[in-house]
Amino acid sequence: MSFDEEWAQLKAAAREEHSAAGRSSGTRLNQLDGGGGGLITPYGGLCTSPAQKKTAAGVIEDELEPGLTKAGDDADTKSNTAISEFHGWDTALGLKHVLTEWQTQVKALTKRIGGEKEALRGTNTLLTGTDLHTGSSFCGIFGNNSYGTPASGGSQPSLPLPLTSSHP
Repeated sequence: MSFDEEWAQLKAAAREEHSAAGRSSGTRLNQLDGGGGGLITPYGGLCTSPAQKKTAAGVIEDELEPGLTKAGDDADTKSNTAISEFHGWDTALGLKHVLTEWQTQVKALTKRIGGEKEALRGTNTLLTGTDLHTGSSFCGIFGNNSYGTPASGGSQPSLPLPLTSSHP
């Protein structure tokens, strides 16, 4: 069956369902079996857990960052000791070069895991803000907003986060 044939069948079935219900207009929201709504993907849907993100960010802050700092400081101390013991030898120059490279790598890794920590925390904020914004956009449909107050004239409740888009 071609796409056009299948599309025509789907449109005809929708028209029949619509006319059988005796409606002139309406909206149908798909839902999961059992009454829940949402999108199911091959991976089980959007899998996001604010608690797990918070935990992961905490592990980075409480374990990885201090551990990295300690390892970096320990290597600096031992390398400086070795450099002083090999003073005047080419080995000392080599160790200085290795130490400089090590310090550069430790700084880069510290910056990267710090960025990951902030990204985990920022994702929680972004997803929560998006959920609040989407929920509040349904105020007129349900007659009240997510804050439990009646919707008035289509106005939206203020959100805790400013949501802006870079797209026109």
